[in-house]
Amino acid sequence: MSAEEQRQVETSIGKNTPWIFFFNTFSQAWGIQITNQFMNMFMTGYAMIDPLVLASIIAFGSALDSALSFVAGTIVQKANFKSGPYRTWVLLNGPLMTIGIFLIFLNPDISASGKVVVFIIGYLFRNCPQNFLLAAQNTLIRKVAGTNMADRLAITAKGAQGSNAARIIVNFIAVYAIEFFNNMFGAETGRGYLVVGVGFVLIQTAFQIFVYRALAPFDKYDPNLKKVEGSSVNVKVTHMYTDTFKNPQIWILMVMNTIRTIATNTMTPMTTYVFRYSIMDITKLSTNNTIGSFFGLIVAFLIPPIAKKLGKKNSQVASGILFAAGYALMAFLGHGNEMILLIGTVWNSMAGALNQSIGVNNYIDAAEYQLYTTGRDSRPFIMGLNAITMKIGKTLASFATAWVLTSSGYESLGGGKANIDAPALVFNLYGLLAGLYLSSSIIMMFFKINEAKAKEYADANKKMMEERAAAAGVQVQI
Repeated sequence: MSAEEQRQVETSIGKNTPWIFFFNTFSQAWGIQITNQFMNMFMTGYAMIDPLVLASIIAFGSALDSALSFVAGTIVQKANFKSGPYRTWVLLNGPLMTIGIFLIFLNPDISASGKVVVFIIGYLFRNCPQNFLLAAQNTLIRKVAGTNMADRLAITAKGAQGSNAARIIVNFIAVYAIEFFNNMFGAETGRGYLVVGVGFVLIQTAFQIFVYRALAPFDKYDPNLKKVEGSSVNVKVTHMYTDTFKNPQIWILMVMNTIRTIATNTMTPMTTYVFRYSIMDITKLSTNNTIGSFFGLIVAFLIPPIAKKLGKKNSQVASGILFAAGYALMAFLGHGNEMILLIGTVWNSMAGALNQSIGVNNYIDAAEYQLYTTGRDSRPFIMGLNAITMKIGKTLASFATAWVLTSSGYESLGGGKANIDAPALVFNLYGLLAGLYLSSSIIMMFFKINEAKAKEYADANKKMMEERAAAAGVQVQI
């Protein structure tokens, strides 16, 4: 990259740039939310797969997906696409997810074992691309913001706002749209899930094309990067793994995020069961989630100054405690009480906004610490580790959801109907979630990188890589 191109990138980072990341997360929520919310209900209620069998299937698919997540960061760091080293992964995500969601909600008229095979293929197409997307988009946060800590927080805050904005829209229309198309094609077929799922992921794809083009000034292929000692494309794969897994700060973040992923991926599908069998009206789920997401969006716009004052670590700790309090309320008082569930949802949406405003910034800090101590740039690889925690968390969440259902006496009757002990369902689900979030906050207390150290590492790394580039006689976008 020429000096003029580098100057243009640096001077183009203004107040509007973080909005690119708003639309990035806004786009992803369309495909992710529809499957997170309705996949379990569809597979147990329409495809007639037993909850424990479904948990085993998801665990198997997640195991394959998790294996890929261990190498996704390496592939992203080494691929170095000429069409954009990192933003190309954003472009590829939508088409692959479309295939996945189509197969998940297809429910073909074939044998049970055939349905399982189709579902696993769809599950892998739906989830595997996320491994590469997360590593790429998290790296782009650092590339766009540079060493400016405030800009990094501004970008992740905008990402939280985009995600909440999309959830408002998806939550508002998803249930009604599914019911509409189910009635059109026959309620017993569940075809509404297929139509809405594919439609939503096509909307996601359109937005991701926009994001890919908007990130062009910040993510250009640079052949000179190979000439710089310790640059991301020069780091040996063995060093990526050995350096990273000797980094204790990474382990703290990975355990904390795994626990929170278990909670998120248990809560989202199980809320559908709560509203069908405890509130006895699944359409009220739309109102509950829409109001919760609306308040979450408002807080997402208000929370950045608070998160900045608390600091990244303390914000993560506080968000987990707030989550635990909200779910404890729902566990003890939520059965049959729509208002308590709404209050808890709104409370947790605000806690989620605090958590999301920090996003992957602690991972970025841990990655800067590693470059500072080793002199080898494995930052893109580390940005992919967040995907590993998500995959492991999803695998464990499949068993958590199965436990909640079986411990609540769930028995499918077909056609979306079932017998279940609704009070036990509510208590078991929300009690589990409260415990998970509280334990995650306790673990996060051991994270050692504060705001001053994070800035020190980032500035020192920038200076070091610039000196190495100068020694090689090149100018590059680090």
